[in-house]
Amino acid sequence: MKHAGAAEIGNVAVELDDQIAARARRYAHDRIAPLARYAPEPTDFAHVRLTAVGPRTIAVHVNLDVNGTPVVAKAEAATFEEALDAVRDQLHGRLLRMHN
Repeated sequence: MKHAGAAEIGNVAVELDDQIAARARRYAHDRIAPLARYAPEPTDFAHVRLTAVGPRTIAVHVNLDVNGTPVVAKAEAATFEEALDAVRDQLHGRLLRMHN
């Protein structure tokens, strides 16, 4: 699939609740930044927010800026890894559909 040329999103801001492990920041960056290669236009910014919504539930909300067009995904899971993986899969699909 042809992309806008960038291998990674240059600016990935990750916001963590106090209850979220600090290592989630690197994992979030590593899962979201490479999505630029699937975007049909430049994707210069991503905002990732992880929050604890229950004793065993992590919520993730991601907003990408694809050349001014917002692309948003949300997921909840038992771990931040599972929630980020689910959001990454949602965003991947949405970015591919933007090519049509």
